[in-house]
Amino acid sequence: MALALPQLSPLWRSSLRIWLATTLTIGILLWSGRSPVLGVALVMAVLFVNENDFTPARSVGQLLGGALIGIVTATVLHELSTNWVVLGIALLLTGVLVRILGLLKGLGTGYMGCWALDLIHRGNQVNWSVVFDLAFAAVVGILMAQMATWALWPHRPLDQLPALEARIASQLEAQIRAMQQWLGNGGAPPPALRSQDLLPSIQQLQLLRDQDQGLPMPTHTKRLLSRWAQAGSLWRQMLRQWLLLEPLLRQLATPLPDNTSQPLLQSALADLVEQLQTQPSPAPAPSRSSTAQLWLDQAALLGAPQPLLLAIGQQCRELHQLLHSRALLSGALAQLTAPQR
Repeated sequence: MALALPQLSPLWRSSLRIWLATTLTIGILLWSGRSPVLGVALVMAVLFVNENDFTPARSVGQLLGGALIGIVTATVLHELSTNWVVLGIALLLTGVLVRILGLLKGLGTGYMGCWALDLIHRGNQVNWSVVFDLAFAAVVGILMAQMATWALWPHRPLDQLPALEARIASQLEAQIRAMQQWLGNGGAPPPALRSQDLLPSIQQLQLLRDQDQGLPMPTHTKRLLSRWAQAGSLWRQMLRQWLLLEPLLRQLATPLPDNTSQPLLQSALADLVEQLQTQPSPAPAPSRSSTAQLWLDQAALLGAPQPLLLAIGQQCRELHQLLHSRALLSGALAQLTAPQR
């Protein structure tokens, strides 16, 4: 039974999966007496752990098919010659055959099997027992990678995407709140948000766009994947805008003077926080950051350079619009998932 581990970070989950896949692979290869090809099996086990495969059975078939095509192609050409030119031709033919047969997810394993056979023989003639051992190692490595994936992750990865998206929103929200507190109270500024803190999760969403390439899939699932990939693209733009805005905010003298009943900058940041709630509303949040004159007035109140406040206002507007698009997209996702629940 698959174990859902939402309390663990993606790094720990990935580490556990790789540990389980490699441990099982080592045990099987040593038990079968095929330790000379253990390295190939471990490479397969590490490379093909994947927690976001929406067609796991079909993917395993394509991975195995690609590996076997690569090994057989390299074996046949290796009987003719053992130089590097022939290896290049074998790799070329492997790619052509895998694509013709529609095994697109098996391209990597095909090239890996082709290269591994040439590496093991090192210019010697083919030993068919070694070919069998190599195929056995590739199959074991791929199967153990998939087994480790299924053992440590739910069988319905689409159900994990709302939590993933909400985690991205909460991280950005926490950073904006920290900046609000610093602007209001002064003191040491909070650590800057690093792009690598959010990019792995964002890329996980964006990569969903490629999940259906070459694979038959229900129309409803394709639409869901497309919407979630669109959400990943929106989050990437939002991250970029915040990384442009945050250095501008750090140029302000803190604490900000409380000489107005409705400070424009704090209101703009509060609007962003409101839009980053885990249950976004399609209705646009009220924003007082729409005119340049308001930001010029704010610059006079804060004693800050006008170009700086205008740039801050522009970035706030961009973030506001992106978050509104995210809210609309969340509504579309809710409509798609409602019939499935």
